[in-house]
Amino acid sequence: MNIFKLLSGKIFLLSIVTILVSCNNRQTQKAIDKYGNNVKSKEVVGNQTAKSDSSVNYSYYLPESYNGKEALPVIIFLDPHANGSLPLKNYATLADKYGYIFIGSNNIRNGLSGNYTQSTFNTLLTEVSKRFNIDKNRIFTAGFSGGAKLAIIFAQQNPQIIGVAACGGSIPINTDRQPNFYYAGIVGNEDFNYLEVSQLFTVFDNAGFDYTSVIFNGGHEWPPVSSFEPAIIGFEIFLIKSNRKTKDTEWVDAVWQKMNDSIKVLKENNDIVKENICISQTSRWFYGLKNTKELKKRSYELMRSQEFYNRIKHRQSLIQKEVLLRSEFIKAIETKDIEWWENEITRIHKTSQNSDKDIAHVSKRLLNYLSMVSYMFTKSDLDENKLTSVQKKLKIYELVDPENPDVYLMYARYYMLSDMNQEMINSFKKAQNLGFNDYDTYKKDPSWNKLFENEEVKKLY
Repeated sequence: MNIFKLLSGKIFLLSIVTILVSCNNRQTQKAIDKYGNNVKSKEVVGNQTAKSDSSVNYSYYLPESYNGKEALPVIIFLDPHANGSLPLKNYATLADKYGYIFIGSNNIRNGLSGNYTQSTFNTLLTEVSKRFNIDKNRIFTAGFSGGAKLAIIFAQQNPQIIGVAACGGSIPINTDRQPNFYYAGIVGNEDFNYLEVSQLFTVFDNAGFDYTSVIFNGGHEWPPVSSFEPAIIGFEIFLIKSNRKTKDTEWVDAVWQKMNDSIKVLKENNDIVKENICISQTSRWFYGLKNTKELKKRSYELMRSQEFYNRIKHRQSLIQKEVLLRSEFIKAIETKDIEWWENEITRIHKTSQNSDKDIAHVSKRLLNYLSMVSYMFTKSDLDENKLTSVQKKLKIYELVDPENPDVYLMYARYYMLSDMNQEMINSFKKAQNLGFNDYDTYKKDPSWNKLFENEEVKKLY
């Protein structure tokens, strides 16, 4: 992996998007959809069904500017757990600010067949087009984790989609030519999917493509508003460059100034890697809109410096070690005993507090990766009723991620299969205490019937 190229394309967020935050009056507005029905704006409205297929369920958020007469851009959000309202609630202020309609699917989630997800998405897109006055030249998708992968796939398969905001997940994209959609990638620096997303940034850099990249401080999660907003900024600039939207010179100048202000601050702080990241994003956004010659000159100077080389080499070494450790840990789940795992996980927890932020980020990504892998191995064993082998995997999961409610939900399932009712109830209570509340999803799954039909458990939710 060419880490030098990998790092050169990422955007350092700092405070570049503070200019784009505005206050909004959150009072609910009324409008009419194309069916002639009253609809609410400035409010997340869930449990909507498609007119052509009542099994297709979705949520919507109409911005303050929606009047049913002016066609507005739309983003269709894909949550990995089919919680369509979640990202709409997260980013409602952005919908109001930029005048976007937000739609969230309540059907499409991880683990479903490709035919079903594609068919459901097509029905949803048709429904949205028929019900709301959307600009059919400004249709975007956005997703998190598995939803990010689907957001890309739908864009690859549907020429109507002109842009994707892929958060915390990615898939390989053919780079023989510029993709038929604008790509915005967002990932946390502690996300176990950081490497796969960053690798796509590298591919795009090497190909010389225009795109938006964001790395925020966090793990595997929907990004905060300040980290999602650059994706919409990227969409807006792309619309201007592709003549789908009239150039707003005042807005373009304001974003340009904020980016340059951020670059100046980073230079003053001698944060040369992040300075170059910010320069690279600014150059991509404003190529053809502003004179970026001086920015490219500064980037060239940075990349030729010994200090820059040393920092990049340090990061490259750490990432190579991260890749190696991932492979070793997969083998160790079967081959190493719990005492080895206790020592190893204690060591990683310690290095996650290292004053060297690069070391700390790698350590936290390893812990998050182990949490994800432990979950998958545990679930697989429980699905196959392997009650002996699952015990060690459960313990590893608990050691790695002791505050995760899913750990104790898995313990509850283990005790359920082992006919240990009191231990099952106690584990379920612990999962609840740590925040578990997704009862409906699990109650629909036959493999959890014994737990959720238990009379004592029923009293708890």
